[in-house]
Amino acid sequence: MGCSQSSKSNSSKSAPASTEPKVCAQCKETITGQFLTALGESWHPDHFACEECKQPIKETKFHTNEGKPYCSECHVKLFAKTCFACDKPILDKCVQAMGTNWHEDHFICGGCKCKLVGTQFMDVKGAPFCQKCYLSKHADRCKGCSKPIADKAVVALDAKWHQMCFRCSKCEKPITSEQTFQVDDGKPQCVKC
Repeated sequence: MGCSQSSKSNSSKSAPASTEPKVCAQCKETITGQFLTALGESWHPDHFACEECKQPIKETKFHTNEGKPYCSECHVKLFAKTCFACDKPILDKCVQAMGTNWHEDHFICGGCKCKLVGTQFMDVKGAPFCQKCYLSKHADRCKGCSKPIADKAVVALDAKWHQMCFRCSKCEKPITSEQTFQVDDGKPQCVKC
């Protein structure tokens, strides 16, 4: 989830009598009896606490941010990204697209509703569309053939054209961007004709 990482705490256990006494990372006192090992240190079970709410972390999993422990609830509240589609926290995989964050299942085509993760998509007024829906519903149409324009377009005569459709109205040869042309009855015409 981007800026934080999940970690597991070890389960509580008794300190063996033959080892060096453990010192609690929070209160700095010697630990007798049960202790936790987390973040490379030992803790009294009630002293391993969330940095935000200060409550002991009782969960078997906890989260960290900048080396500090957080309970799941505070971690979500403080650090989880929010899904653009449903406005709920993202606790699993996060899709970052179009300047926002999405649940993987919510990053779908605005037309056919197919999943878009790992595919090409187009942004239409802040909504993602698969190529098929974009071409059929939103792409500019060629002035020459009326079909959708998927690639580069020639912009001329107040319209957009496929590169191969922008042709001389007399000789039918394509007019390239390097060539000059004239207009005859609203249609392009190469200089030679």
